[in-house]
Amino acid sequence: MAKGNGYWLWPKHMASLDLKNLANRGTKHIFLLSDAISSYGKSYVVSWIKRANSYGMKVHIWMLVCYNGDWVSPVRDDGSYKHAFINQKINEAKYYAKISGVAGVHLDYMRYGGTAHKHINAVQSITYIVKKISYAVHSIKPNAIVSVAVMPEPDMMLYYYGQDIPQLSKYADALLPMVYKSAYGKNTNWIRSVTKTFVKQSNGAKIWTGIESYKSENNPVSLSYAALMKDARTAMAGGADGVVIFRIGLTKYLNFKNV
Repeated sequence: MAKGNGYWLWPKHMASLDLKNLANRGTKHIFLLSDAISSYGKSYVVSWIKRANSYGMKVHIWMLVCYNGDWVSPVRDDGSYKHAFINQKINEAKYYAKISGVAGVHLDYMRYGGTAHKHINAVQSITYIVKKISYAVHSIKPNAIVSVAVMPEPDMMLYYYGQDIPQLSKYADALLPMVYKSAYGKNTNWIRSVTKTFVKQSNGAKIWTGIESYKSENNPVSLSYAALMKDARTAMAGGADGVVIFRIGLTKYLNFKNV
């Protein structure tokens, strides 16, 4: 599995990307939001993926699981699983896995929105969905990469989000903690400590640390190249197997070869 250096990508930036330049700078992975298919059509997406592949980059389809504008709990009030919803998401992941050239399926919002402690079987349900999707995707493409975006709060993962890192890492190939320091009012050193914790907790999954490319949500101005590089190097110093940047369209192209 190629080192986890890459970007999350919103569809509106697909056409403007300099894929050759990205590849020359050591970019190995692009996480393309699934809306690209409904926005531009499957054939366009397949063609675009083929071009990215020609430069040695893997493209993952980035899908949302427990969020569709509002949070969706995968369990009922009594803790029983909403199997119709879960099967819908499994089938969606299988559809993406079958697309020509797709290297992986990336699960975002694979969690509760801070309310896991209010639901019976919350933690078990999140692990269950990841397990079922992982098995389904790998049955279609054995070498596909199933990855999960996770929150960056090691002590609160179970209580608020239902994300059990040791368990999820048994089924996912990579976990991407979204270590966005501005959202938590933290400095660069926090990136190292959070990454280090997740590396220790992982039972097999690679840890690809997600970092933000901008100053803050309220001030979405691109970080300087030097600041972005410092954050990336700090993540690697914490033991990350790669760095994924949120997001293209709001960042300078990082030379991952120097990270």
